[in-house]
Amino acid sequence: MKLSAAIIPAVATAALLTACGGLSDREKDMVGNYYIPAVSDTRPLIELGGDRGAVIRAIRPGELSYCVSGKWKLNGDTLVIETDPSSITIEEGDPALVGTVAPRVAYPVRSFNETTLTIDRQGITYDYHRRTE
Repeated sequence: MKLSAAIIPAVATAALLTACGGLSDREKDMVGNYYIPAVSDTRPLIELGGDRGAVIRAIRPGELSYCVSGKWKLNGDTLVIETDPSSITIEEGDPALVGTVAPRVAYPVRSFNETTLTIDRQGITYDYHRRTE
């Protein structure tokens, strides 16, 4: 009996930790770096980490490239990224061109498979291609 009494709180604690911070099965499948080859073949536009860390990169070839870090999750069929505007890193170009960085972005996920994440951004559908690195 004492063994059972010790196991129950441990199992309950593990379940709570998983529910609060762990990735769902679908989120685990989505972890990776995503590119739009017409924009950049060398730097991913979206990075989704297994620790819920995220990076969003804005690239205007020849003009400006910057990234911002944050945390990500799926909320139903929507990819939500809470960004930290203070984490902006200018990779190329004039920092004065950056403008305002949204503290939160939400993109409806239209489809997902092991190689492609299709999302809507402001009424336009984009196919992001995942690479195994």
